[in-house]
Amino acid sequence: MHLLKIQAPKIKVAVLAINESAVQNQLEQRQIDFALVTPDFQAPDIHAKNLYDERYICAVRHDHPIAQQSQLTLEQFCQLEQALISYHGGSFSGVTDQALQAMGLQRNVSLSVQNFIVLPELLEQSDLLAVVPERLITHLNNLKRFEPPPLKFKASPKH
Repeated sequence: MHLLKIQAPKIKVAVLAINESAVQNQLEQRQIDFALVTPDFQAPDIHAKNLYDERYICAVRHDHPIAQQSQLTLEQFCQLEQALISYHGGSFSGVTDQALQAMGLQRNVSLSVQNFIVLPELLEQSDLLAVVPERLITHLNNLKRFEPPPLKFKASPKH
């Protein structure tokens, strides 16, 4: 925001949750100036630029029952109670679940939240595991990180 204010000192910025199905129309109607979306977002006639590549990791609280382990097995990953991000709200399945299903597996998702902001605190106060963007928890010392077990994704993993 600092650099933006240097270039445009009187600018006002509103950050809104988006509905990906409406983005193209909102851009065409000049209701929004730009949108930050996931790499799998597809819309004809929209110029897109990759801002960065995200790395996803598994996270649990530091005193979680598995926190002393050095790695997470696929079997543990499927059995542990998990939280996931559902951008549109209320879904208990995502691309991770699609990859697991292709392997004949299923994970135990019991909490669905709409954004990543509340997730670190929920993890710190529960026995939940979550697949999160590494940059979200880089500076949070209260969470233990694990490499996710190997899965085969058809698209870029989001959660």
